[in-house]
Amino acid sequence: MSNRQYTIPDEIIASNRQRFVNVVIDYVARLGLTFVIGMIAAMIGVLTGNEEILIFFQNNTRIQELTIGLVVLLVYYNIFEIFFGTTIGKLMTKTVVVDEYGEKPTANAVLIRSLCRLIPFEFFSFFGTPCVGWHDSLSKTYVVNKEDLRISKELFHSFEQIGENPEAL
Repeated sequence: MSNRQYTIPDEIIASNRQRFVNVVIDYVARLGLTFVIGMIAAMIGVLTGNEEILIFFQNNTRIQELTIGLVVLLVYYNIFEIFFGTTIGKLMTKTVVVDEYGEKPTANAVLIRSLCRLIPFEFFSFFGTPCVGWHDSLSKTYVVNKEDLRISKELFHSFEQIGENPEAL
């Protein structure tokens, strides 16, 4: 029996195009989430007569808007990637976040991944091949094609089983 561990091959890593589509779709989803949160807060303000909530959402400073955006970004990516290993954008492009062994990443890895998205100019880190950004490399995670991952792991494990049980032949 071999002690080899499956690791992600470059061929199954999501393309620059897929990663760009993920970013755009996830950005729109985060805008929608922010809008829904604002609407819920406004309804609570109206129903409870709490004018402070309404004033807060009507008179945001740029700093408050950025803070709300960052909080929504962290909540969005952490919830989706910790619990589902994917986001709405990744669902659309049939990609998934995995660790270096092709497994669901730990919550800590996802947290590091999400925090690294806040690095200024992090988007420049995607100008290479394979398409691995800083938030991927620093958290030791990958975005891969889901079906290609399944096939790659099956092939790896089937080759590992060759010769393990000669009586089965």
